[in-house]
Amino acid sequence: MEEEKQSPGPVRPMQVADPTGNPATPATVKAARSTRKWILTGGIFLLIVIIAAAFLVFGVLRTSNEPIVGTWTVESTGLQMQFDMNGTATLRYPDTGYYAIGRWEKVAENRYQLLSAKGTPSPRLSYDPIADALHTDDFSIIFIKKG
Repeated sequence: MEEEKQSPGPVRPMQVADPTGNPATPATVKAARSTRKWILTGGIFLLIVIIAAAFLVFGVLRTSNEPIVGTWTVESTGLQMQFDMNGTATLRYPDTGYYAIGRWEKVAENRYQLLSAKGTPSPRLSYDPIADALHTDDFSIIFIKKG
């Protein structure tokens, strides 16, 4: 009998096995992975730079040498005033829970103008560094720094 000749199957490119015995991946797959790796690395680096810049910017903004920043009380009434670094002023009545939000701005050295939420000016406050207190010009309201 005559032996049948079999035709070889589809021709496959020769692949070299890596040391673990797995066939090597084609060069195009490796190049795509390498590109993705660099894009991912660049994206992570950019994200780190953005976060660091945000910390620097907000850290600089938060560093306020204004003595008004903090919580102040009028001891005779229990009234509290919170002055934030961003210029927000919050008046609180702890007994009732009522509060009002306005703004403060520096008008001169150790002098501050309070403004209602609608922009109506309130009496100006002066900071006394010796007493570490805020007061109106007529001393009708004296705030003592809390904590």
